Amino acid sequence: MMQIPVLTYHSNNVDGNEYHNNDHVAFELDLQLISKLGYEIISTHELVSILKEKAGSSKKKYVCLTFDDGSDMDYHDWEHPFHGYQKSFLTMMQDFKNETGQNIHATSFVIADPQTRAELTNTCTAGYPIWNSDWWKEAEKSGMLSIENHSWDHVHSTLKNTKTQKNIKGDFSGVDSFLDAKTQIAEASRFINSVIVGKKISLFAYPYGHFNDYLVKQYFPYEQSEIIAAFTCEPQFVTQDTNLWLIPRFVCGSHWKSSNGLRKILQMQS
Repeated sequence: MMQIPVLTYHSNNVDGNEYHNNDHVAFELDLQLISKLGYEIISTHELVSILKEKAGSSKKKYVCLTFDDGSDMDYHDWEHPFHGYQKSFLTMMQDFKNETGQNIHATSFVIADPQTRAELTNTCTAGYPIWNSDWWKEAEKSGMLSIENHSWDHVHSTLKNTKTQKNIKGDFSGVDSFLDAKTQIAEASRFINSVIVGKKISLFAYPYGHFNDYLVKQYFPYEQSEIIAAFTCEPQFVTQDTNLWLIPRFVCGSHWKSSNGLRKILQMQS
């Protein structure tokens, strides 16, 4: 039976320099564990193709890597004002490939709206401007890091206003109408496409992992044609029966907090 774990990290999660409080520390150690346990890292698009074709092989061990929110530290190394130099996720991926010779790929789900990202600078990162789009196109060119859609404004709880009819905050399951879905998803894709150029956005990650019946059963399958799959934050493996609009993911810091914790998740595979 096909069982593929999708792992999720947030590069803005830097509250120290230990595994449990720094996703950069966790990611670097997790890559070592993934290699040691004999996993092959595949892209999200490869995962979706396997799922659509029901072509999974129980003889191969696959894992998929994703990053949420799209802070600059997905791509750029950064000198943190309190916790020092932080290697970006991409730098760690390049190091991993150079050291092991193994292929590696990840997907960064980014917040589209420039105004929202500017506001998050003040509400989430103490005035440090780490929510830029200048690296999106270069990330795509790297061949290691793809850019995909994490909504227009994340209906983020810290925003003064969100681009929804009822000013929904902190709960993406409230996006339950065509107008709101078009704004939060389709308009976000169009903006991201205009930045990266040469590729059309086709994957979506639900902010906070929140979804609803309208998005899963109506909007995605029948009212739009650009997005081909959507990712949640439900801590489960992808199987041949996984709904394309409900692809589960394990989230670092929530579903595991140590190398041992990730090892236990990976060993849950039958």
